[in-house]
Amino acid sequence: MNTNFNRISAIEVRREAHRAFRKDIKGNISLNVIPILLRFLAVFFGTKLYTTWMANLNVNLADPGQASRRLSEISTEMANNPSSADKYMLTLTPQTSVIVYAFMFFFIMVCVGVSYTILDKLRNPDYQINALRDGLQAFSGRYFFPMLFITALFGLFLEAGFMLYVIPGIWFLLIFSQVFLVFKDDVEDQGKWSLRMAFSTFSRSSVLMRGYKWTYFSLCLEFFFWEILNAFTHEILSVWLQPYEQLTMTVFYQKVLENNQKNQQK
Repeated sequence: MNTNFNRISAIEVRREAHRAFRKDIKGNISLNVIPILLRFLAVFFGTKLYTTWMANLNVNLADPGQASRRLSEISTEMANNPSSADKYMLTLTPQTSVIVYAFMFFFIMVCVGVSYTILDKLRNPDYQINALRDGLQAFSGRYFFPMLFITALFGLFLEAGFMLYVIPGIWFLLIFSQVFLVFKDDVEDQGKWSLRMAFSTFSRSSVLMRGYKWTYFSLCLEFFFWEILNAFTHEILSVWLQPYEQLTMTVFYQKVLENNQKNQQK
């Protein structure tokens, strides 16, 4: 039982992340070059997908007046006939769906590799970072196949939670948020991975987050508003936001581990 979990606050995590970020701004940004580029790519293709969807609905985005009238007509029809909503929904072809899911998985894997590198650097300040190699380390044989399983299971938990209503989805996000970093430490402790170990990361993450959910939720809420602001900059802000976000969440994990170790020694 974590009796002193209140010692870790969101302010404390942010402060340490700020120090680490300012200490090596160039290095932190270079480590995140791939996920930053992927975010720009996602905005580009997302915009094209949205434009195509609107064109199929006969909405002329170049004419605000026509777009407003057409969207009002669609809203009125959906209100009067809810069953008509299906024909106005965004639908993806099977090929497009595969591409979207593959892109999301690739992005997650790159972010995991970046987090692993940051964690190594936090624990060993003398660690020499190779931005490309370390950023893609999650694709190595040591991590790739279990990450497929963990990512899929994590996605299923979140999807099931949000289908049940928003609160269960947020709850699953909080308690299972540390599965990827927990798995890294488990693999390093055991020297190998197993399917059972991949399963156990979810229960270990849940135990680890006892007493720290509010702190993590506060950090997520802050970045949620930063992401809204970032959307208005067409992802330009992500040059700073992506490295800082990755650093902050990894610092959170490390501080939770350190705090738990102190509690166990008492």
